[in-house]
Amino acid sequence: MKAVMDIGTNSCRLIIVDTSGGRLETVSRRLTTTRIGQGLGEGGRCLTEEGMQRTLAALEDYRRVMAHYPIDEVFLIGTQALREAENGRDFRNRVREALGWELEIISGEREAYLSYLGAVSALPQLKNPVVIDIGGGSTEIMAAKEMGIQAASAPIGGLRLLEKPLNDPAILHCLVEGWQGFDLPPGSNLVGVGGTATTLGAIYTKMKVYDPEALTGTEMSRQAVQTVLDLLESLSPAQRLQLPGMLPGREDILPWGLHILTVVMDHFRIPSLRICDRDLMYGILLESGDRA
Repeated sequence: MKAVMDIGTNSCRLIIVDTSGGRLETVSRRLTTTRIGQGLGEGGRCLTEEGMQRTLAALEDYRRVMAHYPIDEVFLIGTQALREAENGRDFRNRVREALGWELEIISGEREAYLSYLGAVSALPQLKNPVVIDIGGGSTEIMAAKEMGIQAASAPIGGLRLLEKPLNDPAILHCLVEGWQGFDLPPGSNLVGVGGTATTLGAIYTKMKVYDPEALTGTEMSRQAVQTVLDLLESLSPAQRLQLPGMLPGREDILPWGLHILTVVMDHFRIPSLRICDRDLMYGILLESGDRA
C-alpha cells in the first residue's frame, strides 16, 4: 500500500491506496481544512505560524491513520502556497524534523501534469479531455498535445479571491496571463478535478454521503454550474453548510472557485463540465509506475 498527502493552499488531504495487482483501490481518505496559505492573498509573503501549526497537526493525524495499514511508500507534496511563500522551505524542514517525511514542493506545471494523469485514468473513454483544477491559491489547466501534455498554472484560486476579491474580467486577465501559450484542442471536453469541482458535483447531485465512484463522470451544463453558483450566493456561509454535498471548510471559498470556472467556460465557449474525483494524488502514483 502507498500513502499520498497533498498540502494545498486551503486544505490537506490523505489517500491510502492498495496498488497490488496493477490496480489503484483507495482504502482510506482524509481531508482537513488547514489554510496554510491564509494571508498570502492579502499581500502576505510568509506562511503564518498558525497555518503551519494547523498543517503539522493534520499531518500528525494522518500518520496515526497510516499506522493502521501496511504502507511501504509515502508521497508528500505541496502546491501553490508553499511555492510562493518565502518560508516555504523552512516549513519543509519542520516537516522533516517533526515527522521524518520529505516534502516535495512541486511547480505549477508539474501539478497540472499530475492532475491530468489522475483524471484521464478515471475517464479513459473521454475524447480530447482538458483538465482544470481550481485550488485555493492557483488554477491549473492541461491537455494532451502531439508530443506529450501541455500544462499551465495561474496564481489565482478560491482562497486567494476570498481574501482579495476580483470581478470576472480581472479573473480572466489573471488566468490569461498565467496560461500564456496554452492552446485549447478542438472538440475539447472539460474535466474538473480537485475540491472545487468535486464539491460542486456533490451539491449538484445532492450527495449526502460522498461517493467518488458515483461522482466521477457526472456531467454538468454551463447553466447547471451557474444555478449552483446563484444558489450559493443567495445563502450565507452557515446556510451553505446545510446543503447536501457541501464540504465544511469550503462554504466561504466555493463561490469564488465557481466564478473562476464560469469565466473559463465562457472564455473558451465550453458548454459542459465533467466531474472527476481523481487528480494529482493519483497522478503521482501513476507516474511512479502504478497502474489503475
